[in-house]
Amino acid sequence: MPVVIDSAARERATENSVAVEAPPSRARKLGVARKAGSLVIIGNGMAGYKLCERLAELKGTRRFQVTVFGEEPRPAYDRVHLTQFLHGRAADQLTLAPREWYRQNGIELFTGDPVVAVDREQRVVRSASGREVRYDQLVFATGSRAFIPSMEGRDLPGVFVYRTVEDLERIRDKAQSSLRAAVLGGGLLGLEAAKAIKDLGVDVWVVERGSSLLARQLDPEGGAVLRAHVERLGLHVCTGQEADRIEEHDGDKLVQFRNGECLRVQMVVIAVGIRPRDELAAACGLKLGQRGGIEVNDFLQTSDPHIFAVGECASHRGTVYGLAAPAFQMADTLVALLLGKRREFTGAEQSTWLKLPGIAVATLGDFQADEETLTARPSGGYRRIVVKDSRLVGAVAVGEWPEQARIQEAIERRRRLWRWQRNRFLRDGRIWTESAPQPVAEWPADAMVCNCLRVRRGALSTACTQGCTTVEQLARTTGASTVCGSCKPLLAELVGAPIVSRLQPGTRLLVVASAIALLLTLVIGFLKPIPFSNTVQGGFKIDVLWTNPLIKQITGFTLVGVAVVSLVLSLPKRIKWISFGQVGWWRAFHATLGAFTLVALVTHTGFRLGHNLNLILMLNFLALALVGALAGGVTALENRMVGPVARRLRALWTGVHIALVWPLPVLIVFHVLTSYYF
Repeated sequence: MPVVIDSAARERATENSVAVEAPPSRARKLGVARKAGSLVIIGNGMAGYKLCERLAELKGTRRFQVTVFGEEPRPAYDRVHLTQFLHGRAADQLTLAPREWYRQNGIELFTGDPVVAVDREQRVVRSASGREVRYDQLVFATGSRAFIPSMEGRDLPGVFVYRTVEDLERIRDKAQSSLRAAVLGGGLLGLEAAKAIKDLGVDVWVVERGSSLLARQLDPEGGAVLRAHVERLGLHVCTGQEADRIEEHDGDKLVQFRNGECLRVQMVVIAVGIRPRDELAAACGLKLGQRGGIEVNDFLQTSDPHIFAVGECASHRGTVYGLAAPAFQMADTLVALLLGKRREFTGAEQSTWLKLPGIAVATLGDFQADEETLTARPSGGYRRIVVKDSRLVGAVAVGEWPEQARIQEAIERRRRLWRWQRNRFLRDGRIWTESAPQPVAEWPADAMVCNCLRVRRGALSTACTQGCTTVEQLARTTGASTVCGSCKPLLAELVGAPIVSRLQPGTRLLVVASAIALLLTLVIGFLKPIPFSNTVQGGFKIDVLWTNPLIKQITGFTLVGVAVVSLVLSLPKRIKWISFGQVGWWRAFHATLGAFTLVALVTHTGFRLGHNLNLILMLNFLALALVGALAGGVTALENRMVGPVARRLRALWTGVHIALVWPLPVLIVFHVLTSYYF
């Protein structure tokens, strides 16, 4: 006999269900299956929807009669971007697919009607409204629930969790009459919730019982850096405080802490974590993991070979993944298995990004591994890398990190970290000499661009060659950027769309120096020579600069010296083992000295181009300066130009600039020799 786990739910669903999403002709009776197999999916969250989407894409709905039961009253929606609901985005805009999509793909969808019993012997599920559906294969995609500590007052009016659209509707309504709010939990969800409520005009306190924010991802030092960023957003942070109970007090809420202190607010939001929804699985006798969750093997099978589990409700090798990306990987694997392909799920990375405006926090790879760690503290930021057997396996960052994409690729490939790279990281927080991000088009084909859906650069480039010319087309074709959206700038760069990029160090100085150099080059080339004085009487005459041999030598060798120093300043860009300073500043100083050499050139020549060998030398020098100014300008403004065009122009002008350097030393030597000889 089936085990009913929630008798009250049956009454609620019978009264309120939005239930049948398929035409009556497609409704099935107990034990009747019109197709080769009956597939029932319990749960219509993001993992459940991804199963349906992949089945539809691979024509799996022709093989299986697919039935989906959802607990919430609406079809699956984008829970990753749920906070946008508080920013004015309508609930329907978060929907992953409308009801009509399920009908068109032959999928029966019952919303607001959760499954309350599973009879494994008869292979039948029963919903809260009394529907009974037979299955050949059953999938648990029940997701997770908000964890609520067992404290007094957790059920009081004005105390909320942060999990569903309905939760956020209630929070939004309460915020209109609240001045202060407490968010219990300083993790990823707690910080996101706190900022969203702050944006509603409420003063917010983040209460974290650990010693620092994001205690699971950051050590105390990294947490302190994050706290400074969070407080600059106007949020109050209380760490080392554990809530003991919540009390009513004159219409307000008193959050009482274990140390005797209290916080008076009008609203409390609990965001201390999640727990897998495994109660139905436990009720029907499936084996659970030691830390909760439905235990599955590498084929995502539970202890019953006809039942599978994916997403946040599944425990794989002792790990319950609370992220969208692993859930989607599980869904892809399971659909392949159901359609007869051999596929295994061997685990997934738990890289995360904190979605707060103005704060960049990333955890990459095996960032919690008990291995050697190296820590750097660039201005206003924090970076930590994890090294195992001299290879990069994980990283954590608070603050912008231009190398982040390259770091992630290195972690995936387990690249070796050399001694000089370690020293450079400890010194200034960089592993490579070039701090500018490598253009995404130049990434390796197997480098990951979209972590949520595991879309690699090669797949994106292939989509581009097949006609995708916009970010939206790439997203529709590959799925990239459709979950958290953090990779959209990379997609924009790949298709050549205008994107806002960060200025590299020294960019403004480079712009000014290049503009001055360009102007001086044109002036020297087209302005008439300064005439010699026609009298020897009077005081100082400017033509003494070109008639006095000693002054002529001083200005000439000064010009050569400045040119040599300028050449030396370009070496850090060309020679990778020169790691002192940042390439952006070296480039800017190189351009500045280049402009200064033109001033020295005027002092030495008085705008005279000369004749014969001297003319060739002057033309070579002016061409070198002109092309250098153009290359500097393109480099400085590259982030405002269309990616491929800018790169080609920079490569062209830089190549010509370098080519023009080679004749210069020979011409200068001949110029000096002939000057002394004559």
